[in-house]
Amino acid sequence: MKKMIFVVPLLILIIFIFFLSGYRFTALSAAKSHSFLSKDAELIEQYDTGSSFIFLFKSDEEEIYQTVLSEKSDVLFRGSVSTNIPYSSDKIQTVGGISVTTENDAATLLSIISHDEEVAYIEAGVEPYVERKEISKGERISFLFPFSEQIDFLYPTAFNKDGKKLYYYGYPKDTNVFRNEDFKWHRINGN
Repeated sequence: MKKMIFVVPLLILIIFIFFLSGYRFTALSAAKSHSFLSKDAELIEQYDTGSSFIFLFKSDEEEIYQTVLSEKSDVLFRGSVSTNIPYSSDKIQTVGGISVTTENDAATLLSIISHDEEVAYIEAGVEPYVERKEISKGERISFLFPFSEQIDFLYPTAFNKDGKKLYYYGYPKDTNVFRNEDFKWHRINGN
């Protein structure tokens, strides 16, 4: 009986420490407890990478999209990594992006909204994992790859219905000044 009196408070203390460290019983609750996630964050979509989950949120209050990775650690989950992308008025906008390698798997997520009715599809990836997805104005599409790769090295490109390249994602061509606000979709000259 004396052992129980010692073990129960110790067990409660351990659970409390795990809880403070961001560990939760579900992947979604771990993502929602991530310290950088906005208070008003609304879940848009979730993706299963095998041993982890990626959650895409949006915050109208802070005007940002947020991507959070929840990793499984034995029986618990922990929201370990997040990225933020501010709202923009660009014709094509990346709203979610994360590239991760964990102990158990790797993944790259790219989520895009198009506001250009001329864009018919978007291609992204590296050989042999290049994917093409159709997209309509106002629609969001996502690419989830089973490897970790820098987002611009997926060479995301938007095309019209005739296969003509309209936009590319990354930094402006022919520049040696790299600013965060320039890392976006750029209209290809002559289009």
